[in-house]
Amino acid sequence: MGVRVDGLDLKSANNTVVGELRSLLNEHHLVCVSQQDLHEEEQQAFGMLWGELLTHPAAMKRSNPYVQILSGDGRAKNRAFGSWHSDMTWHPTPPWITMLHARTIPGFGGDTGYANQHLAWEYLDQARKDQRRSHRRYLPTAEQLLNLRANHTGKGFGAEVPDSIHPVVRTHNENGKQALYVNPEFTTHIVDMPEEESLSTLFPLWIHAITEEFCYRHRWRQGDIVIWDNRSVMHTAILDYDKPRAMQRVVVKGDTPT
Repeated sequence: MGVRVDGLDLKSANNTVVGELRSLLNEHHLVCVSQQDLHEEEQQAFGMLWGELLTHPAAMKRSNPYVQILSGDGRAKNRAFGSWHSDMTWHPTPPWITMLHARTIPGFGGDTGYANQHLAWEYLDQARKDQRRSHRRYLPTAEQLLNLRANHTGKGFGAEVPDSIHPVVRTHNENGKQALYVNPEFTTHIVDMPEEESLSTLFPLWIHAITEEFCYRHRWRQGDIVIWDNRSVMHTAILDYDKPRAMQRVVVKGDTPT
């Protein structure tokens, strides 16, 4: 998972460049384009080459709600991980692409973790047979998950943000691969399943989904733009920094998950 592209200037990107990057993304699920310096409007224009942009509730008071600014100095945070998630799964058509541009990077820390959910699905039954880790015995089988749906909520961003119901296992609508599609940040429960059974199904899946062998940890460099496919990966912020960190984010509208 992941490929790095050097020597490209995204300020002059066109549909041909985006087509090449999209092919890389379908194969590797995450693309880092190094040494960029895009202002908000330039990143927005680049994002629009990929499709329709979505706003985010947290950015609606900004003059440009299509470009979110994620910033902090880290001093108010404990050393921890953020919650693993795919972006905006509470949306009826969640973004298929997230583009995060590193504008200010601390001297230490501030990495982002990514977990390949195609691998999580592919190795589910094998992991279930593995008794070396105690949670494995509680994993459901792949067959048990195929027709399940889960509720996702964005109420943490405001009471007006809708909930959405999506399949627990989604099919990538370009490469045809299946992937787990539940996360501890936004998934509340499995639909039409008793609460206790829902929790006992979701918790082992969340642990399995971030198995070390499925993960990549991106160490940011100034100017990086990381583009990832939310149909394929989850991610988490690693909150281990105590100096300013600022990112620009653009998300591209996807289809209804199936």
